[in-house]
Amino acid sequence: MSIESIEVESSWEELFREGEASSRFEELLPQYLHQMRWFGAKTGNIKQYAIENALTYKLQNGNLTYILLVEIVFQTSNTENYLLPVTLSKKPEKGTGVICQITNKDEDQSGYIIDALHDVDFRNDLFFNILSEKKLELSVGEFRFSCGKVLDASFDKSSLKSELLKLEQSNSTIVYNDEYFLKIYRKIFRDKNPDLELTHFLSDKGEFEHSPKFAGGIEWVREGYYKVSIGLMQERVPNRGEAWNYTLTQMENFFNRFVEAGMKLEYFPKVDLYKPLELQDLQPHIREIIGFEFLDRVQKLALRTAEMHVSLFSDKTDRYFTPEPFTGDYTVWLLNRLMYMLDGRFHLLEQKVGELTGTAKEYAEFVLENKEPIKNHILKFDELRLTSSRIRIHGDYHLGQVLITGDDFCILDFEGEPESTIRDRKVKQPPVKDLAGLCRSYHYAVFATVFNALPKNLDRETATELGGRLYRIITGLSLERYTQIAMEGGLNIGYAKEIDFLLRYHIFEKAIYEIGYELNSRPDWVIIPLKGIIQILNND
Repeated sequence: MSIESIEVESSWEELFREGEASSRFEELLPQYLHQMRWFGAKTGNIKQYAIENALTYKLQNGNLTYILLVEIVFQTSNTENYLLPVTLSKKPEKGTGVICQITNKDEDQSGYIIDALHDVDFRNDLFFNILSEKKLELSVGEFRFSCGKVLDASFDKSSLKSELLKLEQSNSTIVYNDEYFLKIYRKIFRDKNPDLELTHFLSDKGEFEHSPKFAGGIEWVREGYYKVSIGLMQERVPNRGEAWNYTLTQMENFFNRFVEAGMKLEYFPKVDLYKPLELQDLQPHIREIIGFEFLDRVQKLALRTAEMHVSLFSDKTDRYFTPEPFTGDYTVWLLNRLMYMLDGRFHLLEQKVGELTGTAKEYAEFVLENKEPIKNHILKFDELRLTSSRIRIHGDYHLGQVLITGDDFCILDFEGEPESTIRDRKVKQPPVKDLAGLCRSYHYAVFATVFNALPKNLDRETATELGGRLYRIITGLSLERYTQIAMEGGLNIGYAKEIDFLLRYHIFEKAIYEIGYELNSRPDWVIIPLKGIIQILNND
């Protein structure tokens, strides 16, 4: 890709403050932003790219970085805001975030505008400001840096090494000395990010041992406005990878062991769907085929999930975390949100059903034919039947948000559902909703294997039934351990019928949400959430 050039007369210190470069630079933004994975608006129908603010950030060495807040305006008039720090570099390395070249009659003021996260001085300056809990005055408001308990104030500054991780996600991550990760939020909101809020709470207040330790935070503060989260620093968690990849491997091993053992389907138990199940209720040879280690990890992850919720339930003084009962207002919020999402998913499914084939098309047609029963299922939510508490929850909980640490787990990424507004992500909800997310993730792992990675001598029909039976066992064990630990910890999750209702309800909600993601991202996988919806409708 060729690098565009801008001719300017202003010095770097005055460039964006005088606005000389803004309009030309805005024209170049689409070309750069659309290459970035973290730019989530690339699939939208965008009307305008605008630099809403160009905040001047002075480094301790005297250099200047601009913190650009880029407003994306869609044809619908909705907006999103993205963070793009930029600095002037004389000789940037190839592939290091170069946005454009600027030329000036003064050679000292010529160079390349690059994403400042590729600049070692800027990266290190962020770390030092966190360490000293600095309040840094900007051209508008200030950056407030906070330091967590795990970050030693006597840190040897001369030994600091920083690197921008090349694996792009929805945010950007800087690693310091292979000890701390600083996540810079690219999509920003006019409120504190729940990821920063919950990580800080669980680490320093809730004393939950199985999420990353809070090492620091960066917030943009202006008088009379909400605090805006810019970054979250956490202690690095040594790990063996995500629980998702581990579970996929275990699913393949299970189907292979089933075939190798010469077992018939009728000898594999079909336990009740979404009912607590104790491990001793499974015969030893069934445990062996599923895998002793995997069964132990299923129970342990349910335990850690419950402990996380007990911690989030523990604070009765902080209004952002105090548990609340179900109310009519919550029901209205929930139903409006779900019905809007459901209508959108049905519309999308009607558009895409002709592109599906085989079982996926059959499932899609069944779901479309059952539009009214599905709506009735959503509308039967009644707060008067519920006595449990609503709390702050993870909100986007699945196996990809869990790291394997030796024989244990670490739960991370508390930003919430990507499609939700920042305020919706902070609404207190039943903790069982996170358990539903975990169940849906296990469902994905089972049926991703059924549809994509079966042994050659196992037919699809048998594997589908067998996978369904395995899923029942996994969720039964998870539910038994979760409810046991939750109740022992004093978490108010309600009576047995209430737990059953909330779990099924939110599994249904998750499956509906997933239809949209799959149709837009990987249509071949839409068969999995479709099957999940049918399973709930048929109690199968």
